[in-house]
Amino acid sequence: MNCKHCNCENCVIKKGKTITGKQRYFCKQCGKTFVLEEVKRFYPEELKKKAIRMYFEGNSSRAVGRFFNIGKETCLRWIKAYANKIKPKKYKNSRIEVIEMDELYTFISEKKTTFLNSFVG
Repeated sequence: MNCKHCNCENCVIKKGKTITGKQRYFCKQCGKTFVLEEVKRFYPEELKKKAIRMYFEGNSSRAVGRFFNIGKETCLRWIKAYANKIKPKKYKNSRIEVIEMDELYTFISEKKTTFLNSFVG
């Protein structure tokens, strides 16, 4: 058997099994481990679209991952890929005249009495 990485002959030994039960091999020369038959997992486009739609409706990537039984990192990777496809919206005027903000209330003041004043006088 030849190593997948360095193509060395007769330097490959067995090194346990993967979680799915496939045989793992180790190369004595380059020190890398590998599996002969790697199967990549492909998700249908319809599933990706549903996951992205759920995320943009307000669910977290972790919640979307739990719902579709995928990893949250996978969900975020799909969202980033979708965001890179979207072109930014161009406005006619480069100057912005109206900005809409949520309500914001801030209270800044000082205490009238301090800890020492209440005991002294």
